[in-house]
Amino acid sequence: MREADAYITSDLRHHPASDARELAGIASGPALIDVSHWASESLWLEAAAEELRTDLPGVTVTVSRLRTDPWDFTLLP
Repeated sequence: MREADAYITSDLRHHPASDARELAGIASGPALIDVSHWASESLWLEAAAEELRTDLPGVTVTVSRLRTDPWDFTLLP
């Protein structure tokens, strides 16, 4: 099995993330990147909307620009 340099998810929980950080200090492990659901999903919304517009020409497809994500940006060392 190939090892990963980074693990990207929107579902890290406190204790598994804390344990992984401690292990990374002892042995090299993958970097943990926890992104909000909105941030990870917003990247492909316009492409998905365009596919829907193509496949369903009679349907109006609108991607909301309203940002409801309570998180902004955090970078931890």
